[in-house]
Amino acid sequence: MAGATQVNPTMTNEGRSYTGTSLTGLTIDYATNGTDFSSTEMGPGGAHLQVIDLISQHASIVLHSGLRTDGSNAGQVWDCWVRGDRGTDTWDGTNSETFAAFMQTEIRSLTSVGAGSVSLSTATVVAAEGSPYLAE
Repeated sequence: MAGATQVNPTMTNEGRSYTGTSLTGLTIDYATNGTDFSSTEMGPGGAHLQVIDLISQHASIVLHSGLRTDGSNAGQVWDCWVRGDRGTDTWDGTNSETFAAFMQTEIRSLTSVGAGSVSLSTATVVAAEGSPYLAE
């Protein structure tokens, strides 16, 4: 009787998505000193909800974290994961840029938003560590 040879494949050292689709992560820092978005901008019309709505106009949000400190200000930083491997493209139809850079430009255009009329003109958006998580 012939025997089967068992093989243990080696995985590559990169993030994986087991959701059936690749995921792109964004780390967003509102960079607005003195504003705790988790206590002032979570309600209807709040700046945080406006940013979530803005991102969802360009990608399907799969999950996002809660707001956390940026090291000196509470309620400033969060992670958002969207469907798809969103690398470099002409997202706005004009210039080639990463999806994170495009979203940073979009969020920075929100200069008077939310309950406290905050400016997000200094917000930063970077690809989340390990992003994208490619579908298996």
